[in-house]
Amino acid sequence: MAAKRKAHRASEGSKQAILEAVLSRAVEAGYEGTTMADVARASGLPIGSVYWHFQNKEQLFVELLDYCFELWKQANASVGGMRELLRHTIGQSAAASASLAEPAAAFWSIGLVFAFERRLEDNLARQRYLAIRKEMFQFVTSQLRVSYPEVPEGVAAELAHDMAVMGRALTDGFRVAAAAGDDTDFTRYAELAADALESLVATRLKEYTHA
Repeated sequence: MAAKRKAHRASEGSKQAILEAVLSRAVEAGYEGTTMADVARASGLPIGSVYWHFQNKEQLFVELLDYCFELWKQANASVGGMRELLRHTIGQSAAASASLAEPAAAFWSIGLVFAFERRLEDNLARQRYLAIRKEMFQFVTSQLRVSYPEVPEGVAAELAHDMAVMGRALTDGFRVAAAAGDDTDFTRYAELAADALESLVATRLKEYTHA
């Protein structure tokens, strides 16, 4: 039994090493441009070992998505409001799409490709990305709801939902800008976006107060 547990840990460690090794290649080449041979070269393992861990490229990208999602949740677990959230999502994560300095953050630009490529409708990696996108939205909404403690629950829920929609749209747009190489000061625009959304929230709260 001990030998089996040791072998399992070694196997999981090998899989983790492959994911970490291939992440930058996946960001650079995208889904279409990444091959299992690339994975083998990046990880330094025989291609047979790669296929032992991952049945095919779809499964590999599913695992990459899950791996990056865990890192995303850890990075955003303590986010306390809209401004801090946008600093993370625009000022850091979206900005990372411009380079390979933070591949786990830049990897989400591939997710946008999955969203646009409807021909990949049956692709398991696309399906997983869309599922994670929903989980991210729910995560952000729950984080934002506690930002409005002095208003009725229904109002707080509506505000959190609307701000999460706007924040996601802004982040997606800045992610495209970064990937396209636009000359953008992401930190500055994260603050400007926060100013605009906080002003919108203040206006909405005033409307509810005087309703």
